[in-house]
Amino acid sequence: MQINGRSKSRSTIPLFAAIVLLAATLLAQPVSAVTYVSVEPIPSEDVVGPTDLAKILGIGYPKLELWSRQLVNECHVVQNVIKVLSANGAISTVNFRNTSFRVAAGGFEGVTNPTYVFTIEDSGRNNVSAADVGVISNALGYVLNQGGTTHFSPDNPNAYDFPLDYAVVTFKERLTGEEAKEFFDYLGTIDPALWNANFAGFTQIDFLDSPKNNSMLFLQPDVPQAQFVAGLFKAVLTTRQTKYFPLDPNRKPTTATAGVSLPFNDWLAFPDGDGDLGNLGGQPSQRLLHELAALRQRRLCAVTALVNAIEKGKVGKYLNDRNFKCPG
Repeated sequence: MQINGRSKSRSTIPLFAAIVLLAATLLAQPVSAVTYVSVEPIPSEDVVGPTDLAKILGIGYPKLELWSRQLVNECHVVQNVIKVLSANGAISTVNFRNTSFRVAAGGFEGVTNPTYVFTIEDSGRNNVSAADVGVISNALGYVLNQGGTTHFSPDNPNAYDFPLDYAVVTFKERLTGEEAKEFFDYLGTIDPALWNANFAGFTQIDFLDSPKNNSMLFLQPDVPQAQFVAGLFKAVLTTRQTKYFPLDPNRKPTTATAGVSLPFNDWLAFPDGDGDLGNLGGQPSQRLLHELAALRQRRLCAVTALVNAIEKGKVGKYLNDRNFKCPG
């Protein structure tokens, strides 16, 4: 999701955010205070061009989700970034106990894509530092060729760069990415501005007492708060087994406030990723820059392989082949 002047290439953004290390299959654990980080595997239009981006988006959400999982499970696309950052001393507080991630849904301006959503414990004795969160968000944005990423704390409106209101819709049962997309699209029938206007979007997360990845967190788009609340609450009232957060003392729907940061890189102005690489904390070593560049190149090879399969009409076979190999 893009807010407050970020590049608006549709490909890039998810709405929010968090992290892992050791295994792609680790599940996010509920904690008392967390930061979410969200990064899409779908590359920026400014990197791959509008034609190839349209081909990628055209295969539909289920195939994109399968591709995203294979990139994690077989190619370790996310884990390798964390490994490189840790090995080069760019992060020091991240471990498997305080960070996790999963493939989940994220929507932005009428389009829903899979995203890598990290849940990061940001308080307590074993917390991840705010500096490390920023490094991870920027490094993933660079390697995954994003116009921008998002990280925010729903618990602390003073965290990160600025405060922003949000609301959460939670489903009683497990929520798939396709079901999250369906609800987002339904919201658009109630109020199109909450679906495809500037900055309208959501990310699928664990939330509070809901450790099943069955919540959708909506940051307030570029509409008045009253319009945001009214439309989203109406969608909840007309959807079975859902609930709205937060409610005021009179049980009326309202909003809460998160602390938000939106790292980004303008790939047209900075084709080498200076916007992301300039925010890795201190002066990054040449070794770190070289290793991240190598990961980014492998990531671009994976995008090329997917586009080739699409053009040959073999995307189904390519994505479902047990012998799926990581390009690059």
